[in-house]
Amino acid sequence: MKFVSKKDLWLGLLIWGATGFGFINTVFTEGWIIRTIMSVMVVFLSWIWFGTNYEINDGLLIIRCGPFKSSIHIKDIKSIKKTRNPLSSAALSMDRLDVRYGYSGMVLISPKDREGFIDLITKENGNINIKL
Repeated sequence: MKFVSKKDLWLGLLIWGATGFGFINTVFTEGWIIRTIMSVMVVFLSWIWFGTNYEINDGLLIIRCGPFKSSIHIKDIKSIKKTRNPLSSAALSMDRLDVRYGYSGMVLISPKDREGFIDLITKENGNINIKL
């Protein structure tokens, strides 16, 4: 099952406001190189904004953030706790889950349907320590 990322309004305004301002400024420049770079940046940010999701499938938690993808075996997850950690991650909201796995692995995610995500992942591994 696929879970989309929760998206904070302020983060969207920050990302798209800055990107839009930069893109509009490049439209009025004469250099094709800067327009090309800005266009690639808009495509890249759009891919991240619309392509961040978390999938639980065949014993794996698959995390996608635009062109980036990682997989975690659900049986290796030790704990999931609520956090507002601002570290860079595959989360588009500050309302995040800190997923600890393996010996020292950690990933921050922000599924929009947090309860559904927790319910499904604990069905796969009932030994996960949940702190919400």
